Amino acid sequence: DPATTYIDQDVSIGSDTTILPCSVIRSGVNIGCGCEVGPFSHLRVGTFLDDGSEVGNFVETKKTFLGRGTKAKHLTYLGDATVGEKANIGAGTITANYDGTHKHPTVIGDGAFVGSGTVLVAPSRVGARAMTGAGAIVTRNTAIPDGDVYVGIPAKSLKDRRGAPGGEGVRP
Repeated sequence: DPATTYIDQDVSIGSDTTILPCSVIRSGVNIGCGCEVGPFSHLRVGTFLDDGSEVGNFVETKKTFLGRGTKAKHLTYLGDATVGEKANIGAGTITANYDGTHKHPTVIGDGAFVGSGTVLVAPSRVGARAMTGAGAIVTRNTAIPDGDVYVGIPAKSLKDRRGAPGGEGVRP
């Protein structure tokens, strides 16, 4: 709906991409082929969506790269982030990229699964095929290894938690 959607003139949008109503796409954004944006998305300067990626309801991005087939569908802020291919960013995920003085990057690997409500305090890294549990707080300078599962506040490896009292039943 052109009456409710705003797209700056210098935005690049690939073929077969769908822009849903009430989305705002600012200058300096590049969107690949076969992507889906919105509704109610806000893509800011420096955002690049690779082919087949999707951003949905109330997702805001700035200086963020989303790899091919990656999804961030609900209530998410991704700033100064690089997200690999086929990753899933759960609802309510935040990259806390600003420390009051400087902005810091977050890197999320191919096939990673970021659980709903996760806060990634930058600089931080989520490895390829790694996972965070819902509500995890990944503190600054944390690097989650490839394939590992981190849960809790602050987020720790699920392997480390299995040895703790009551840790046997902990799931992400």
